[in-house]
Amino acid sequence: MKFRILATFSVLLLSAPSALGVQRALAPTRGDAAGWLAAVGIELAYLSLAFAAFADPQRQRLAARVARAAVLTAIVLNVLADYAARVPAGLSGAVQFLASFDWLLLALSVLESAPLATLAYTLATLLHTHSGSYPHPQPDASHPHPQPDASYTTHTAHTDTHTAHTDTHTAHTDTHTAHTQRTASYRCPHCGAALAKQQQYAAALRYGRCGKCKGK
Repeated sequence: MKFRILATFSVLLLSAPSALGVQRALAPTRGDAAGWLAAVGIELAYLSLAFAAFADPQRQRLAARVARAAVLTAIVLNVLADYAARVPAGLSGAVQFLASFDWLLLALSVLESAPLATLAYTLATLLHTHSGSYPHPQPDASHPHPQPDASYTTHTAHTDTHTAHTDTHTAHTDTHTAHTQRTASYRCPHCGAALAKQQQYAAALRYGRCGKCKGK
């Protein structure tokens, strides 16, 4: 609990200078009121989205992209405000910018401005991740899983046995049917009598009649 309180307080302290930098960057062209509104809106945007949780994974990824875009916007505006403070009139025009441009001052502006919004967003994301990690509930040992009824188990066993007998009977029936069909296909070419064996059928084809024809 103390960790969350201190971390939340740190997020507010880090976002305040970032919001002030955004306000100073926008105030000369948009006015003080518009600068403050934009500053507070940008800070609240990425901080609230860092704490937001959506059931839809696609919406969660979209919220993370919007939060990162808000952080990047805050960083850019803070760099512009810091560089304008280091190089007076350096951003008033292209001629003044080229005449007074200094790589070292620009690098210092980036190094002093970027960590504010980045650290505030990262810490807010850490708080959200920490609050969303809860241990999975363990099964209660005092309430064991109900055991199946013995009568139901016996009935199921009898049903399975009956099903097995039915399958066996069906297999015998199919075998008898196949044998009957095979026997019925052997017929004498002269009298049409059914022949039980293939050898009898072959002999009938050879002599033109079967044994039954000869006996008549």
